[in-house]
Amino acid sequence: MNFTEQQIETLAPDAASLKAGKGLSNATGWASVQFNDRVLWGEIKGSGSKPYRTQVDLQNTAFKCSCPSFKFPCKHGIGLMLAFAKQKDVFTETSTEPDWVKEWIDKRTEKAEKKAETPQEVSPEAEEKAQKGKEKRQNERLSQVEAGVAELELWLKDLVRTGFLALPSKDARFFEQIAARMVDAKATGLAGRVRAFRDLNYIQNNDWQINALRIAAELFLLIEAFKNSEKLSPDWQQTVKNLVGWNQSQKELLQNPDAEKVKDVWIALGQEQEESEGITIQRNWLWGTKTNRSALILNFGTPFSPLENTVIPGTILEAELAFFPSVTPHRAVVNLQKGYAETFLTQPDFSNAWNTAYQQRTEQIAKYPFVNDIPMIINDLRLVLDKKQNILCDAEGYFQTTSPTWKEEKILTLYAFAGGNPQKVAGIFRRDGFLPLGIFQDDTYLML
Repeated sequence: MNFTEQQIETLAPDAASLKAGKGLSNATGWASVQFNDRVLWGEIKGSGSKPYRTQVDLQNTAFKCSCPSFKFPCKHGIGLMLAFAKQKDVFTETSTEPDWVKEWIDKRTEKAEKKAETPQEVSPEAEEKAQKGKEKRQNERLSQVEAGVAELELWLKDLVRTGFLALPSKDARFFEQIAARMVDAKATGLAGRVRAFRDLNYIQNNDWQINALRIAAELFLLIEAFKNSEKLSPDWQQTVKNLVGWNQSQKELLQNPDAEKVKDVWIALGQEQEESEGITIQRNWLWGTKTNRSALILNFGTPFSPLENTVIPGTILEAELAFFPSVTPHRAVVNLQKGYAETFLTQPDFSNAWNTAYQQRTEQIAKYPFVNDIPMIINDLRLVLDKKQNILCDAEGYFQTTSPTWKEEKILTLYAFAGGNPQKVAGIFRRDGFLPLGIFQDDTYLML
């Protein structure tokens, strides 16, 4: 797999690591650089007497380095990959791996294979004991959440009773107090929705009343759904719990023999990263070329637990994804990855125009009213600047504004790729507009 410099740069944990990695991206500065189909490795002189040994898993992207850095990947891992992208002809291709490389990559391969295997059966006694412990923990948490929901419902009713016109006069502490109570009640999803009131732009955004009404309506709907969850289907019960704040265990998902698992050639359409309450949230959107199924892979990082990149945006990976149960199964994890492909053989289905996209979005909202981000691929879109607002026009003359979060350099990249011609655009349809991620040209996907 030939990674681009742009793709490698997304793996850097911070700007300083990227800058240092670029300084090590000249292959001639390394004592040795070698690779084969599954692993890339090199040695480079460090501050000690022995050179640092750096390794990169090319099938299931991962790094290892003997340097003392706590960053992941370190500057040596980034530098080695950048050198490989720019000067592949300098690297020696060999099937013979030194022991320090072979031991690491063999363990990773074995671990990946075991993860995809059906879990071993346990004794009925051990299973019963584990189930009782799980039910006890669940009941304790349920009681805490129920108390938090009751408190939040009173707060929300008081908010509506006093009127939304009083919201601009509320300080951040007014919202943060009840949000903190939701965190204490282990209902972090509710806390996030309360903070959405706090984060509204009451001064510059004339639509804040509409947004406040939407937040309140969704919050009330979620509270009512939680209170009546016993009347809902199992999928809806799980979905409501997720929205309230229950985390879904990747380990339990992968060990569940009934979990939905989908094999496909997936295009990593793009990646988005944000900071929220001290946590780094990374969103990776994938599209299955055979199934036309979209998937979202989430990665989380904290100051004490670095973000692990499991997907490189713009790549094509042959993999089996396991989907978390939901009314609209969308979030997934990689169960087994066979490696990266240079191109995809099957063209994904494209929506012909905005009217089709609107219909698809309406159907999803009717089924799942809490939906926000909807991945879509739309044919023949032309980017146009209209009164300082970027819009995407289809062949029928209908248009959609772009999301204000779309960065200027990405807008210019689309103009450069498109050359004024209509394009097949992949992106995220969200409430504030359409966020383009990349375009399809022939059998190639170009990430913006």
